[in-house]
Amino acid sequence: MNPERQEHEGHSIELREWKGKRELLIDGAPVRYAQLPGGLYFLDAYAFDWTDNLMELARRFIDYRRRAEKVRRDRASDRGGR
Repeated sequence: MNPERQEHEGHSIELREWKGKRELLIDGAPVRYAQLPGGLYFLDAYAFDWTDNLMELARRFIDYRRRAEKVRRDRASDRGGR
Protein backbone atom coordinates (compact mmCIF):
# COMPACT_ATOMS: atom_id res chain seq x y z
CA MET A 1 0.00 0.00 0.00
CA ASN A 2 1.32 3.43 -0.93
CA PRO A 3 0.91 6.04 1.79
CA GLU A 4 -1.96 8.46 1.26
CA ARG A 5 -1.59 12.00 2.57
CA GLN A 6 -4.07 14.82 2.72
CA GLU A 7 -4.48 18.18 4.44
CA HIS A 8 -7.81 19.17 5.98
CA GLU A 9 -8.53 22.37 7.93
CA GLY A 10 -4.84 22.79 8.73
CA HIS A 11 -4.36 19.18 9.87
CA SER A 12 -2.45 16.42 8.12
CA ILE A 13 -4.05 13.01 7.57
CA GLU A 14 -1.98 10.01 6.56
CA LEU A 15 -2.78 6.39 5.83
CA ARG A 16 0.25 4.16 5.66
CA GLU A 17 1.38 0.58 6.07
CA TRP A 18 3.15 -0.17 9.35
CA LYS A 19 4.20 -3.64 10.49
CA GLY A 20 1.93 -5.19 7.88
CA LYS A 21 -1.11 -3.24 9.04
CA ARG A 22 -2.81 -0.06 7.87
CA GLU A 23 -2.19 2.88 10.19
CA LEU A 24 -4.11 6.16 10.36
CA LEU A 25 -2.30 9.26 11.59
CA ILE A 26 -3.69 12.72 12.21
CA ASP A 27 -1.03 15.40 12.70
CA GLY A 28 1.55 12.63 13.02
CA ALA A 29 -0.23 10.87 15.91
CA PRO A 30 -1.67 7.38 15.43
CA VAL A 31 -5.46 7.20 15.66
CA ARG A 32 -7.08 3.92 16.69
CA TYR A 33 -9.80 2.59 14.42
CA ALA A 34 -11.65 -0.65 13.74
CA GLN A 35 -13.75 -2.10 10.98
CA LEU A 36 -17.26 -3.44 11.41
CA PRO A 37 -18.27 -6.76 9.77
CA GLY A 38 -20.02 -4.89 6.93
CA GLY A 39 -16.80 -3.06 6.02
CA LEU A 40 -17.51 0.28 7.68
CA TYR A 41 -14.77 1.92 9.75
CA PHE A 42 -15.06 3.82 13.01
CA LEU A 43 -12.55 5.61 15.23
CA ASP A 44 -12.28 4.64 18.90
CA ALA A 45 -12.58 8.32 19.87
CA TYR A 46 -15.42 8.94 17.39
CA ALA A 47 -17.37 5.67 17.33
CA PHE A 48 -20.80 7.07 16.49
CA ASP A 49 -19.92 7.91 12.86
CA TRP A 50 -19.14 5.09 10.42
CA THR A 51 -18.02 5.10 6.80
CA ASP A 52 -16.21 2.84 4.35
CA ASN A 53 -13.56 5.52 3.69
CA LEU A 54 -10.92 6.14 6.38
CA MET A 55 -9.79 9.47 4.90
CA GLU A 56 -13.38 10.74 4.94
CA LEU A 57 -13.76 9.52 8.51
CA ALA A 58 -10.58 11.35 9.56
CA ARG A 59 -11.90 14.57 7.96
CA ARG A 60 -15.21 14.19 9.83
CA PHE A 61 -13.31 13.61 13.08
CA ILE A 62 -11.24 16.76 12.59
CA ASP A 63 -14.43 18.74 11.93
CA TYR A 64 -16.05 17.21 15.02
CA ARG A 65 -13.07 18.14 17.24
CA ARG A 66 -13.13 21.71 15.87
CA ARG A 67 -16.88 22.07 16.63
CA ALA A 68 -16.48 20.52 20.11
CA GLU A 69 -13.62 22.87 20.95
CA LYS A 70 -15.71 25.86 19.85
CA VAL A 71 -18.56 24.74 22.13
CA ARG A 72 -16.12 24.38 25.04
CA ARG A 73 -14.69 27.86 24.43
CA ASP A 74 -18.17 29.38 24.14
CA ARG A 75 -19.31 27.75 27.37
CA ALA A 76 -16.15 28.84 29.19
CA SER A 77 -16.65 32.43 28.08
CA ASP A 78 -20.31 32.30 29.17
CA ARG A 79 -19.16 31.25 32.66
CA GLY A 80 -16.53 33.95 32.87
CA GLY A 81 -13.60 31.78 31.81
CA ARG A 82 -14.02 29.03 34.36
